[in-house]
Amino acid sequence: MTDRTFRRVAAWLAIVAMPLAYANVGLALVAVGFDLGIFSDARAGLQLIARNPAGAVLTRWSMVADMLGFYLLLIPLALVLWDWLRDQSPAWVGLATLLGLGYLFCGAAGAAALAAVLPAQIAAYAQAPAALAPVHEALFLAFTRAVYDGVWGLLDPLLGGVWWLGIGLFLRRQRRALGWTAVVLGLFMLLRDVKIGPLELIGLGGYFVLAPLWAAWAGVDVLRRDIAKGER
Repeated sequence: MTDRTFRRVAAWLAIVAMPLAYANVGLALVAVGFDLGIFSDARAGLQLIARNPAGAVLTRWSMVADMLGFYLLLIPLALVLWDWLRDQSPAWVGLATLLGLGYLFCGAAGAAALAAVLPAQIAAYAQAPAALAPVHEALFLAFTRAVYDGVWGLLDPLLGGVWWLGIGLFLRRQRRALGWTAVVLGLFMLLRDVKIGPLELIGLGGYFVLAPLWAAWAGVDVLRRDIAKGER
């Protein structure tokens, strides 16, 4: 197994991550009947998903797609970018990469926890008698708020924002468009931590649209870079 093999595997995983990331969003929308307003009200979201016969299954697979598409499959790419850029500034590139790995691992852990907990609570809530329904609702809301507001809403935007901003500033010296896109993506992530309604929504929307595209673009660029080296 050579470094070149690792780079190619990392590139293809980043490319495959894009449809999985968008599948996460699509499955979540199907689960709530494409009612976008539900995403700001977890309690109403639970009630709507519980009425969907496939709601629990869709939620589980949405979280699995999230875990893979937005997080785990990008870990090799983060290491490839570190190896590529570290000569410019070992300390700063290393710090940015460390924060990026923290973002990827923490985000994946949050998605895995929700994949394990939410479907069970949705199914139990849908079948529970009136006296027990509030218990399952409370568990659903507790896990949702811990991950959505804590891990994904507070910690990950900071870690991921600094990672993309940091590597983008170094990457733009060799891949101008790809580097500046990473900088913009980092700013979108940091906007999510501002917690001012419109700004947070802009940051979240930018992240959902741009992060998978950037990862796939970076994967294609790594493949092209390796092919060009091989031809020489």
